[in-house]
Amino acid sequence: MLRNRNFTLLFYAGAASTGGFSLGQVALTWLVYLTTGSALDVAYVALSSTVASVLLSVIGGTLVDRQNRQWLMILSDLLRALGLAVLAAYLYFAGFSLPLVLGVSFILGTFSTIFNPAQRALIPSILNSDEVADANGLVQVATSVFQSVASAAGGAIVATIGAVAALGINATTFAISAVLTMSMTLGALVKPSLTAVNEVRKGFVSDATDGVKYITSNKGLLYLTVSAGFINLFFAMMIPFVVIYATNVLNGGVTAYGSLLAAFAVGMAPGALLVGRTKAVAYAGIVWGATGLLAGAAMLLSAFTRSFIVAFVLFLAVGVISGYANVTWLSAVQLIVPSEMQGRYFGVDQLGSFAVMPVGQVLGAFIIQSMSVKTDFLVAAVGICVISLVFLFSKDMRAVGYSAEK
Repeated sequence: MLRNRNFTLLFYAGAASTGGFSLGQVALTWLVYLTTGSALDVAYVALSSTVASVLLSVIGGTLVDRQNRQWLMILSDLLRALGLAVLAAYLYFAGFSLPLVLGVSFILGTFSTIFNPAQRALIPSILNSDEVADANGLVQVATSVFQSVASAAGGAIVATIGAVAALGINATTFAISAVLTMSMTLGALVKPSLTAVNEVRKGFVSDATDGVKYITSNKGLLYLTVSAGFINLFFAMMIPFVVIYATNVLNGGVTAYGSLLAAFAVGMAPGALLVGRTKAVAYAGIVWGATGLLAGAAMLLSAFTRSFIVAFVLFLAVGVISGYANVTWLSAVQLIVPSEMQGRYFGVDQLGSFAVMPVGQVLGAFIIQSMSVKTDFLVAAVGICVISLVFLFSKDMRAVGYSAEK
């Protein structure tokens, strides 16, 4: 697949963008917590990005199906780089500003909402169907490795030379991603085929409505989205507060925080690679429910340990499980959903999956403030297990899968 020039450029562009973003997120989260000491402020940072994703997911997905996907990705990278550069400059010359941090986080969420469905929709267009699962696995491996290294490096950079440097590096990686994406020669592939399906192009609202109708009429895909929404709600109660978990439960610092995120990220690599070597895509619905149960169980155990080593292993395990689940889901829907509908599918799916995340972030902060981070992890982990089990009983969701033999 790396002999395919377009895929190689897309691969490295995503790796550069992901690595820098992870480094920046560690720096930004630690900066806010270190400056304010407030779990609510940490939640607000995650919330600002999530709110942008929720508000603009359908709009972003519809744009992907109506406009040049390559240039949408380039524009998204450049604007994210600009936002981070402005924030880094302000921090250096004027000092900390929570409103500006939240504003830039909102910008990152906004343009990630456009970049991500455009990138996902391009992969099945530039590869053969039997290469899609391996391609997604390879992309996930690169994402995992770069997230792992960047998360660990983020902690070290913040501890040694500060958050401004980390944010500057993040801005640079978005610019590199834009240059690599610009170098792709896609021709007609960058434009969706809506006009080929409809001789007279529909209006923007009508196109967006068709995307909603498509996913709601397919019960299996709909249940995947709904279950992902609940699972994301519970993960949103934990992931933004790993910084507090590492500090208060494990008695660690920024290095422990970055290391836990690194363990999760690097664990996704082997899980992602297993998808192409198994029949996971043919049984995507079952895989999704079963992996949710396993991930919830691992996070439940993490709430009971005070050992950094044990926590590291558990976060690594959750990464493996998540990598397997996410690549299975992504590969299946890329092969099931028509190309001209994929931007809107991913947009609607993102809305359904992410809409409840702000609730989880605020709820997690409330539980931590009123009780403890351990209680927060316990509630969230049990929730993941229960919701995964419930949706496994759905025949429609269990039937979701793709097989070339069908």
